[in-house]
Amino acid sequence: MADATQTGTAVVYGLANDGTAISIEGYATFILETAKASHNFDLDAVKDENNFDASLIATNGHREIDITWTPSGASKTAANATAVFLEPLDKVTLANFAVDSFNGDYIYVGSGMVELSHKQGKMSMKLRKYDDDAQNTSLTTTVT
Repeated sequence: MADATQTGTAVVYGLANDGTAISIEGYATFILETAKASHNFDLDAVKDENNFDASLIATNGHREIDITWTPSGASKTAANATAVFLEPLDKVTLANFAVDSFNGDYIYVGSGMVELSHKQGKMSMKLRKYDDDAQNTSLTTTVT
């Protein structure tokens, strides 16, 4: 499909890939609906004698991705077979998003959902990626 044409100031538009189809490890075929990222961290406040914040300490920085898609396949049976939940804490690699901050190795942290209605079915899940590369590698590696 051709890219949207823009004039004036260029903007981030749509669920664009980097020239290669976006992939979600564990799901072979899908139609991506939405991808929303948020950056989070643990915050401690140290108070002074007047109970005002004197120091802020941020630790454990990470981003969480909420991703929603329509399961798809070459047939109805194949599409239905892709509507599965991952195991808790499974590693999921997202690749080929044009907005590079979405790409990388994540941990499935739950909130998996299959939604059926009188329209196309949808699936969604929450993924987490830590800011610290060593921490993220450690937590996306299953120990035995």
